[in-house]
Amino acid sequence: MPVWLSAVGGGVVFLLCAHLVGRLRAGGGRPSSVRDEATSTLIRDLQKSVSRLEGDNAALTHLFQLLPDFTKKMNSRIERREIPMQVMRVVEQMFAPSQILIFLLEERLGKFALVRQMGLPPDFANGFQVEYGEGRIGWVAQHGMAMDVDDFIREKRLTGANLDMPAHFQFNVELCAPMKHEDKVRGVISVGGITRHYKHEKAIMGLIADQGSIALYNYDLFTKTQEMANCDGLTKLFNKRFFLEKLSSIILEASKGHHPFSVFIFDLDHFKHYNDTQGHQAGDEVLRTTGELVRDTLRPDDFAARYGGEEFIVLLAHAPKDGAMQAANRLRQRVASHPFLNRDSQPLKIVSLSGGVATYPDDGLSSADLIAAADAALYRAKRDGRDRVFASEPKYFSDETEDPVYNVQGG
Repeated sequence: MPVWLSAVGGGVVFLLCAHLVGRLRAGGGRPSSVRDEATSTLIRDLQKSVSRLEGDNAALTHLFQLLPDFTKKMNSRIERREIPMQVMRVVEQMFAPSQILIFLLEERLGKFALVRQMGLPPDFANGFQVEYGEGRIGWVAQHGMAMDVDDFIREKRLTGANLDMPAHFQFNVELCAPMKHEDKVRGVISVGGITRHYKHEKAIMGLIADQGSIALYNYDLFTKTQEMANCDGLTKLFNKRFFLEKLSSIILEASKGHHPFSVFIFDLDHFKHYNDTQGHQAGDEVLRTTGELVRDTLRPDDFAARYGGEEFIVLLAHAPKDGAMQAANRLRQRVASHPFLNRDSQPLKIVSLSGGVATYPDDGLSSADLIAAADAALYRAKRDGRDRVFASEPKYFSDETEDPVYNVQGG
């Protein structure tokens, strides 16, 4: 226990003892039975006060033991997906609850998505969304203030707010705090089944939430700065150089964690024809819109770049081949259905893409091998009629030559 906490505790105990002695002296003229009862009452009060003081000191000591390492991690170059994990870890150590729910704001949807949880049934998947004002979680998100059970009961009694949503019946929200920074709520932390209660637990939870919100803000700020320095000006996606740097670091991370990821490379079909018939300004608008569709379709942890000309490349984080093919075809369908200007002048009567998917480590252990495997699958998609995505195949399944043409431009 820190010296200053012990000193504070000792000082309070001394004052309480002095108060007790004073009370006993003041009652010196009373009958002994009355004095004994008064003494017993004061001793019980003193014991309760000391017990509360010890509990508060223990809570502060525990918090100050956890806080330096937690703060250091939150202020380091931490990935967005790691922030909820670190927050959940310190909340679990502090409160020992049976349930922890962490929601983060999905900017595009204007909703809060469950990104990390402990204590929900196994079939309850991450991604569950809560709107502003919806239930206890949504109320805290909308009003930006920490709440406990008593606060929720009082709010419901005073305003009639519907804080218990049927869809949230599996949420045990005893203590809830917003991850708020610069008047913007970026997430919400909820705990239930708390076994370690503290006098100032709302303030403690608020402190943890503040650290998480600052980490989210710093990540967003760093990402925006990074994007400005490493973005393609037309499509607003990353440039090729930066993508290759990122891919190398992801390969190193995946080799340590033994988890897969996929690379999806594609280009726009008959783009030269579109440029020649519609003009380069119209062609640039197609490229710009394609970049926008890519950004709107991918998940926050995915990573996309303009690879060159009309060719694009996407890193699909933690995605095995089946999941990557689903994501790639979802993007292909969005491009094919988009009402590009004069798209019916194209040979396929639409602006379409052809692509290939390769997965680490099955299709390659290096950047060059993965991109080559995805590019070979892209070449097969072109030969097979375009407007499709193929997965990379092991070499013994492929009918390609030993030296396939990997870079198809302008097709």
